[in-house]
Order: sequence, then structure tokens, then C-alpha cells
Amino acid sequence: MLTMTMKLGSSVILLLLAASVFASDDVNTSKKPNFLIFLVDDLGMGDVGCFGNDTIRTPNIDRIASEGVKLTHNMVPAPTCTPSRAAFLTGRYPIRAGLASKLSGTMFGCNACIGGMPPYEITFAEVLKEVGYKTGYLGKWHLGIHSSYEDYAYLPNNQGFDYYYGMPFTNINECADPPNGRNSVRSLMRAGGGLYYLASITAVLYSFCYVSKWFGIVSSRGFVISLLMATLLSYLLYMYPESGNRFLCILMKNHEVVEQPIRLENMTVRFTNQATSFIRENKEKPFLLMMAYVKVHTALFTSKQFAGVSRHGQYGDNVEEMDWSVGKILDALDQNGLKDNTFVYFTSDHGGHIEEVAVEKGREGEREGGWNGIYKGGKSQVWEGGVRVPTVARYPPSIPSNTVISVPTSTMDILPTIAKIAGAKEPDDRIIDGREMTELLFGKDKMAVHDHFFIYCGPWIHGVTFRPDKGGIVYKVIFTTPKWTQGTQACFHTWLCQCSGHFVDHHDPPLVFDLTNDPGEHRPLQLTEETKALIEKARAARDEHEKTVVPVTDQFSLFRAVLFRPWLQPCCNFPYCSCQEDDAHALHSS
Repeated sequence: MLTMTMKLGSSVILLLLAASVFASDDVNTSKKPNFLIFLVDDLGMGDVGCFGNDTIRTPNIDRIASEGVKLTHNMVPAPTCTPSRAAFLTGRYPIRAGLASKLSGTMFGCNACIGGMPPYEITFAEVLKEVGYKTGYLGKWHLGIHSSYEDYAYLPNNQGFDYYYGMPFTNINECADPPNGRNSVRSLMRAGGGLYYLASITAVLYSFCYVSKWFGIVSSRGFVISLLMATLLSYLLYMYPESGNRFLCILMKNHEVVEQPIRLENMTVRFTNQATSFIRENKEKPFLLMMAYVKVHTALFTSKQFAGVSRHGQYGDNVEEMDWSVGKILDALDQNGLKDNTFVYFTSDHGGHIEEVAVEKGREGEREGGWNGIYKGGKSQVWEGGVRVPTVARYPPSIPSNTVISVPTSTMDILPTIAKIAGAKEPDDRIIDGREMTELLFGKDKMAVHDHFFIYCGPWIHGVTFRPDKGGIVYKVIFTTPKWTQGTQACFHTWLCQCSGHFVDHHDPPLVFDLTNDPGEHRPLQLTEETKALIEKARAARDEHEKTVVPVTDQFSLFRAVLFRPWLQPCCNFPYCSCQEDDAHALHSS
């Protein structure tokens, strides 16, 4: 009897131990934190309420700050869309991925080009998938589609995201319906030096066709037809903005084109519905959702309920609709009981585009780009208005509410930080330039995580931000600045400020600013022994950093980023390239 009792007791203990192990596994899985990442296009430091704007209403972004932390000196490593986004996803300076060209362009010029963020780069989505996360990407991508053939090599699905719904290119003026009277292709040609840029494209096209003919790929007749088609396409894009809509402005779901040309008016509503559905469908498992808005980049658009609601015209309407969307997605976390277990991070890809102004009759000169507040300059500039971005984060278990971090941080820090919070391993086979900042976010440390932060324009380092070991002052050394249109802080003559040549001024000695006491960069420090030492420190850090940069394929070369390949053009309902998404839920917001 005693023996039987002991055996029964042992069995019960074993069963309890086994149950506790399985229960422990379930608890650990359920407690894995979720990640919700918001990335806005062209949003300036002065556009958000919690960063000082008292006329544009952003209650939901402000709520993240009040329930978490505001990062007042968060920077991007390159102040234009594509390089900044690649750095954000990979935690690495964009030059390491070949996204830093000596040519004027720092973006991909078409959906049928072969440039993109190389698949060998590792994104934070890939890091999280290694530990069991479901991953989704919504919105603007602008990091390429195809490599040398139709393989979708650069799309989010091949960069760690299980689900993708968005624009593979970017929102541009050609996407406006009706047309807004501007032509982004024409502006880019002007930015690239006008006739020189066109001549370069023509030379590349001619060389490509000549080589094809030389190797017998095309006949003499095909050679002539190819040149005529390329010339006609360039002419249409240049002279008729609406013609670019069908080629550039498309909506994809994974590898399928679901709308061509895109309908912008209700696009934010559709993205919002997609986000809330993703959260609801994946609430029982750990997930990463990245919401990369195509706002507030031009062409400006809003759903009807947000038209004319702002005191700042169409731009303000766009910011307020974007904030509404943020609120709806945050509400989805609350409704599914996920608020306390979700790390939320909100930021912009760079500063506001201050060269964007309206030309439509009755709106001439109205600002259509972001406002950068007290900060000088804007998008595509080394000045703080270009590289400092509005950033807030929330994670109730660990981030104290209503706190502020004023030491320098970077959008590249998000990859190692996410990896740390999720218990994942960050890549150890490459240089990760971002720094894990959980101690800073959680209020356990106040020291900056970066010794030096380099500001790129193309392949050139235009500035270095750093805080010396002694003292609490943050300094910035600037080697090169853009030449502004007289009387402005912008480059209206080229639409975007350029990185080199006669478009810039080189400073010798470099300019030195005390960003702690002069964040607006109004008063360069006098050249003293102390400032000379700061300059030498910045130069030495720059030189050491450049030694770590390994040459890779230039993804922004004319051959890869500009040369249009008709056979790679995404097209639904061929040969018409025309379709409209059937989504009744997208037309209504609750």
C-alpha cells in the first residue's frame, strides 16, 4: 500500500512538473513583446504637438510621448528617403549597402529599375523572425523591386516580412488625382543638373542598346525601336505628369499588383484597416508591424473627413489624418489587450521638405512640405532641420511615462534595441552602427550611446555630431554645406539640395556648433585651441570610420537606379496595366 501510494505520489509530481514546464513555455511565448513601428515620410520636428507645434493637432502622437518617452535629439544618418530607410531597417550606415552614390540622385527612379537594398542586408524583421515573430510591412517601401530579372528580390517579403501591402515606389506629384500641376520627374532632372542629367541617361541607354546589338540580343531594327521607345517614355514623363501615374504609382499586396494607378484619397484609411486587421489576426502570437506612411510627402491627399480641418492648409490636413491613423492603430492594441506588451516607436525618415510649395491656382506659394521648427535647413541637408527627427516611444512595463531623452540617439539604434527587448540575437557577421539603447529608454542610464555620429550626403560625410567624455555639451563639426537659394534656407533652384560640386560650400576650417546651447546652429564657435581640438577629434573619428567602409555595388548608378527596363514594369491586367482594388471596408473609417 505504501509502495503504491509512493508511486502515485511520484506520478502526480511528474505530471505537475511536466504541466508547469508546458505552462511556462506558454507563458514565455505569450509574454514575448510585440513591436509596432511607425515611420512617417518627410515629417519635420516642428510638425508635432509634443515637439512644440500648438496649431496642428496630433493628440495620438502626443499620447505616445506622455505615456512613454520623447527623444529630442534623434537623428538619421542620411537626410533623404531611401538611404535613411535602409539604415533604419538594418542598423547600418547606407553606404555599406551601396546606397550612397556620387551621382546627384539618392533614390530609385522607377519601378522597372534594378537598384535596391541588397538581400544580403539583414533587417530587424529578419532578426525577429529567427525567434518566432509574425512580421508585416504596410506603406511606402522605396527600396527597390527587382534585381537583374523579375524576381522581387528587393521587396519586403524577401527582407524578413511575411506580409506586405503598400507602394513599392514613393508618393510623388504624378500620383495626384487630379494632377496638381507639378512634375517630380522634371524636378529631379533639374536637381540633377538638367541637360547634363538627361545627357547621362541618353548615354547609358545608347550604350545599353549598343551592347545588346553587338552581342546579337537585338537586331538593328530592335536597336532603333528601343531608342525611340526610351525617348518617348522620357518625353511623356517629362511633359505630362499624369502619364507617370500608371508607371510609378502602384499598390502591391505581396508580389501582386492590386491597384494601378493608385487612388490616393482613401489610402490612409486602407493602411489603417490593414494595420488593425493584422493586429487582430496575430494577437495570440508575437508580432512586428511596421506602418510606413506615404504621408506627408507630396502629393498631398486626405480622405474627405479631413479635408479643410487644419489651420495649415492641405499639409496640416495630412498631418492630422496621419495622427488619426496612429490613434486608430493604438486603439487596436487596447481593444485586443496588447497595450502593456507592445513596444511602440514613432519617427520620421528625415526633416521636412521645405522646397515643396503649391503652384495650383489660388494656392500659389502655400507650404506643402514640413516645418522643422527652430532647426535650420531641411530634407537633404546636413543641418539639424534635415537630420533631427521627431521621435517618441512607449513600452509600459519598462519605459517611464512622460520622460525625455535629450542626448544624441539614432534611428539606426532600433535594430539592436528591438533585438535586446525580444531576446533575439543581432547579426554578428557585420558591422552594426546602431547602438542598443534599452538602458537609456528605461531610465537606467543617461549617457549617450554613440561616441560619434556621421551625417552622410551621398558617399561624403558632411558633418559629425559627438559629445566628449568630459562635460555634457554636444558638438557638431560641419565640413560641407549646401548652397541655398538666396534669402532662404532651401535649394529651390534644384528642388533638393545636392551633395557635391558647385552646389556646395566646403569649409576649411570646418564650422563648429554647440548644439546643447545653440540647437538652431545660429552661432558657429570661434576658432580657438579648444575648437581646433574638437575639429581634429571629428576628423580622426571620420577617418577611422571610413576605413571600415568596404566598396560594394553602387545601387544608385544610372544603369541600376534610372535605366527603365520595360519587361520589369509591374503591370496588372496586361497590356492595359489598369486595375482597382475591391475593398469596401477601405472606404469607411470608424
